[in-house]
Amino acid sequence: MVATIKIEKLNDRELTIKLVGEDHTMGNLISKYALNHPNVQIAAYSIDHPLTEPPKVVLVTDGSKSPLEVLKDVIKEVIDTTEKLLKVSEDLLSR
Repeated sequence: MVATIKIEKLNDRELTIKLVGEDHTMGNLISKYALNHPNVQIAAYSIDHPLTEPPKVVLVTDGSKSPLEVLKDVIKEVIDTTEKLLKVSEDLLSR
């Protein structure tokens, strides 16, 4: 199943999304990386019910950057880190 992002709330400082097709792993990953973003004040995720509901991620920014831009930055950083990890793993396994 391909995950999709559904925007539940968006304003100039706050974004709430649902990660449909995902579980704790992606919700936790995005919220933890977001906490390191310089424009993020609050980042968290929750799951209303683990059997029936997807994770919900909330990002609150300082207002100097759009929450959607912050989300793009965070996802790019996750992808970059994952690619670096894959490269290091491939290098180690090819020895």
